[in-house]
Amino acid sequence: MKFPAGTDGGIISNPQDEGFIRDLMVFTGAIEIETGSGHGFILTENGILISAYFRSDDGVYKGKAALSHMTMDSGGSDNQTFSLRRYDAAEFSLAVRISREEHLLFAEEEPASPAESEPAPQLAKPPLTRIDVGTTEPATPVPPEYLDETHLRKIISQPGVIAVSAFFEGFPVRSIGNADFEHVAASAEDFMRAGMKITQEMNTGNLDQLILETAHNKFIIAPCGDLYLCIFTTADAQLGLIRVVLKSIQKEIAG
Repeated sequence: MKFPAGTDGGIISNPQDEGFIRDLMVFTGAIEIETGSGHGFILTENGILISAYFRSDDGVYKGKAALSHMTMDSGGSDNQTFSLRRYDAAEFSLAVRISREEHLLFAEEEPASPAESEPAPQLAKPPLTRIDVGTTEPATPVPPEYLDETHLRKIISQPGVIAVSAFFEGFPVRSIGNADFEHVAASAEDFMRAGMKITQEMNTGNLDQLILETAHNKFIIAPCGDLYLCIFTTADAQLGLIRVVLKSIQKEIAG
């Protein structure tokens, strides 16, 4: 079964480039990803990750599992290339339907299968040879009740904080401020879990927080009981006081 070829959107060698990230927010189509340990695809619609597929020597992964393996690839960005295929409405619809049949949607998670037991779906012509998609939204799980709006307001009141969100199993459950967390909650949670795995393998203790910095903003992602918190700040925000407040909330919830 073949995916539509789409229109060549070029090759990206530096995924950290701000221009690429900005363009990705309005990109609809397939992104073929080659890493040091394998290759796969992400299907995206205007910055929303629809589904994912990744194949390496140790197995075939779908949905969130595929995204996690791409994120945790130890090969580093120097060993990663991103090839873009732009889809029109008809091509995108066909790709979604095929991905649903191949069980690649995020809403249809499956355990990894041995690499040799399952061939990857392929595009019609150009280099792309595996793809992923997803449009069906799963039911939002019921989050724990111990993190209320008061805790979030303690954080949002700190200088430089633009928005804060608590998310549970990939879904934002409480948010305050000016930011759209719907599109990043699942990725932030996967990123946090990847960080936890690294600290466990390095025997460096429990992971308290992850901090991402760009030229314009900062992000703090932290576990908070069974939930995760994502804090979005200005670039000049002083993180020291914010982290103190965050740790006090973590300690309070831990009992």
